[in-house]
Amino acid sequence: MIFDGRWKWELKKLSVAITFWSKLSFCGDMVEHQLNRAVLYSATILRKIVEDEIEAECIAEKVKLPLPEQKTVHARLEAIKYPYTGEEGWAVRSKLCASVYGSGEAVRVKVKDVCNWLLHSYVWAVAHEENGKRFAGFLVASDYDKEKFVHYIPFDEWEKVLVSVIQNAAF
Repeated sequence: MIFDGRWKWELKKLSVAITFWSKLSFCGDMVEHQLNRAVLYSATILRKIVEDEIEAECIAEKVKLPLPEQKTVHARLEAIKYPYTGEEGWAVRSKLCASVYGSGEAVRVKVKDVCNWLLHSYVWAVAHEENGKRFAGFLVASDYDKEKFVHYIPFDEWEKVLVSVIQNAAF
């Protein structure tokens, strides 16, 4: 099980990395690599936490044991959903600014879903601000959804999830 303090320590390091690297001016591959790495690793840890919380809920239900609310499995975050336009190359990774996808819709998505999209991604790239000076978040779509939509997740929203898990998770 993932319920031990070492994973919390790992999430703290990744949270600091995302905060640090996303605030740097857009200066090439190193910043992008560090952000991609921190997002992917944090998604992997979050996904494992979700799986463990689901298992804990099932066990507690079977033996009729009270269990404090498992927060990560039910967590949601704000995102912008961009619908598929049908244009050739729509889901190309070179579209690194979310607004390039057109107008989007504000949605709340499950953290579990975002982790799955990242781990099984067809589109996944850090996205920069419109002025191109800093990275602002990431774009993600799974293989299954690649011709339906892409989601933009601001780093601020991802950070809120990480901080909440670090402060509230039962590990």
